[in-house]
Amino acid sequence: MERIIRLFWGDEVPVTARNAVQGLVVSLRRSLHVLPDVRLVTRGPGYLLQVDPDQVDVFRFRREVERARTLPDPEAADVLRGALALWRGAPLADIPYESVRLRVGGVLEQELLAAQEMRAEIELRLGKHRDLVPVLARLADEHPVRESLHGLLMLAHYRSGHTADALETFRQLNRRLVTEYGITTGPAMRELHETMLRS
Repeated sequence: MERIIRLFWGDEVPVTARNAVQGLVVSLRRSLHVLPDVRLVTRGPGYLLQVDPDQVDVFRFRREVERARTLPDPEAADVLRGALALWRGAPLADIPYESVRLRVGGVLEQELLAAQEMRAEIELRLGKHRDLVPVLARLADEHPVRESLHGLLMLAHYRSGHTADALETFRQLNRRLVTEYGITTGPAMRELHETMLRS
């Protein structure tokens, strides 16, 4: 119960928090009644949702990402493609509680982004540079200061024969980091940039 309360209200817990959670649990139980394989049970001072992990997209996604780590690149790329296809929009987008969306959804978004980067790394090794440029450019626009993502975009540009675009990607990222945060790119990005300048 306390974890649920903290998830919904953080440090500003209203006096009515317990009653509100209990009301939500009653509503949830009513909604779950039509699903025979899903149960919400009281466990100690809290609640436990009993469900087959294969019925929960995020569990299937995590399992497939882990499986991809053990496979050769071509098979891993296919498995990751399937895992990423499980995502339909922003995590928890239909949850009306912003605090839940931010806390839980943020973690899920980071897992999604890590899997997208993993797939891009594999596909770069498989020589799919040109195909990756638009995908990585879109992701870089959505995550304008994520260095690892910009590094992958630089590599995709560079290996596609577009060194100027790769260098421009670095320049824009570095400028954004300096302007917004007062820092420069990390050593790995600077080394990648220097390598491209020397080529």
